[in-house]
Amino acid sequence: MRRTLARRLLATLATATLAVGVTAGCGDDGDSSADAEGKIINVLSGTNAGFVPNFNPFSQNSVAGTMSVLYESLLYFNAARADDVQPQLATGYEFADDGRRLNLTIREGVKWTDGKPFSAEDVAFTFNLIRDNPKLNQNGLPIVEAVATDPTHVSVTFSQGVYTRLNLIAGRTWIVPKHIWSTIADPSAFTNEKPVGTGAFMLASFSQQNYVFERNPNYWETGKPKIKGMRFQQFASADSAIAALAAGQLDWAGSFIADIEKQYVSKDPKHNKYINESQLYLTNLIPNLDRAPFDSAAVRKAISLALDRDQIIRLAFSGYGKEASPAQLPRPLWDDYIKPEHKDRKLEFDPARAEQTLQADGWAKGADGIYAKAGRRLSFTVKVVQGYNDYISALQIMTQSLKSVGIEMKTQEVSFTAFSTDQQTGDFEMIITNLYSEGTAYSWYSRAFSSKRTAPLGQQAGSNYGRFRNAAVDAALLAMENTPPDQRDAIREQLFKIQDVIVEELPYIPLQQSASLIEYRTENLGNFPTEENHYALTTPYNGPDMGIVAKNLTPAG
Repeated sequence: MRRTLARRLLATLATATLAVGVTAGCGDDGDSSADAEGKIINVLSGTNAGFVPNFNPFSQNSVAGTMSVLYESLLYFNAARADDVQPQLATGYEFADDGRRLNLTIREGVKWTDGKPFSAEDVAFTFNLIRDNPKLNQNGLPIVEAVATDPTHVSVTFSQGVYTRLNLIAGRTWIVPKHIWSTIADPSAFTNEKPVGTGAFMLASFSQQNYVFERNPNYWETGKPKIKGMRFQQFASADSAIAALAAGQLDWAGSFIADIEKQYVSKDPKHNKYINESQLYLTNLIPNLDRAPFDSAAVRKAISLALDRDQIIRLAFSGYGKEASPAQLPRPLWDDYIKPEHKDRKLEFDPARAEQTLQADGWAKGADGIYAKAGRRLSFTVKVVQGYNDYISALQIMTQSLKSVGIEMKTQEVSFTAFSTDQQTGDFEMIITNLYSEGTAYSWYSRAFSSKRTAPLGQQAGSNYGRFRNAAVDAALLAMENTPPDQRDAIREQLFKIQDVIVEELPYIPLQQSASLIEYRTENLGNFPTEENHYALTTPYNGPDMGIVAKNLTPAG
């Protein structure tokens, strides 16, 4: 018998959108120029040697803004707030057939920027295009077929349940026009230099030095965008970009600046602002659990106890990082999904207990001051990418801390390519790297701890590079994969089971919630997200958040 539909119409989400819109219109600086043309704002999305025209939303080489500023998704999942899902090109959805079918209601009255009407046919075409061209299927969606049942409804069938992939299906699939893309012989190689999307902005000009998006006058969201456009500036180095920021030549940027108060804010305290988006990454020491001595939980715990994370964050990460939770979810973003007894638990710094933990596990200190067991010294090497100076500095601090408790840590700097290969194949004793998610609490744990995402040594692991395997964790992940996303208590119950395991076993050694500094100037603009009004991540380099922020900015008076 077919399971009862996990139906969730977006009436509540439409209300959420209305609330966001009202809040956006009441930003700090307001919109005092309702009849003004607004500004072309200057944006830094990252340093590079020169822009290459590529507006293919399926390409990893497309320029910033292609995804979400030009092309839109069906729903928006706010990475700055848990469970904040907002309608975009879809106004409703429902799961059927145990999560193997997703029925979508498509927004009416939307036009492509060439004036053609947008419809459910475009949505169905996009999913079938991805199915028929594996190079476009970067999210690995198990699409069987998409059918437009009428101009405003689409049914997408999958070969397996996809409850936990809703964010990827509806939030990170960029809808393209059938009347253009159906004529493209190889969509994976298409650079799409005359992009036609549904987004709030459209391409106005392009050169190697900069490109400009201007306001889409026929955008479906009434009254948006309010700014005239965005100019993406090219800078060859971080130093030149920071100099431009400090000189007031950029309105919006995402760049690490050491001592940002002195180097940026103090240049114009009234207008130079920044926000630290610290919920994107968790920096970890990831031991290879398939190799001794890291198959011992006692060794991992001893290393963790020996680390003074306050010192590491202050000295190596300029004080911008935040304390990491042993539950391995960013706080406070996912607080509602952390088991109460783990929520305020700290990663302790206790060198004496570090040594006691080793001794209880049978390790004894040798004449050289390093612990040993069964003839093996407690010595290992951490691989790090060359030039990642904050990580390298952190490792130098950790080396001294560990030496003081009888553990020898060495550092090996390797190229990015070598690091990437070695972490996938398991050719390391320990690495330092970031964990991240695809926008849900489930994906934080699935990426890091699912045995389906690892592989034997010598074979490529998907994302569980440390080779962690635990039957209880796998069972909890599988239960979540079969639970509709609106059944939050059931999902929470499974997350708690995973947290019990990883807090006890400490498979990876958390160091910090990493910092992502975003700078913006309020001289020309208002209504950037703030800690109090975090309607999207402020990041000017990734969709979908970038497009949400851009269409909610207001020109300053």
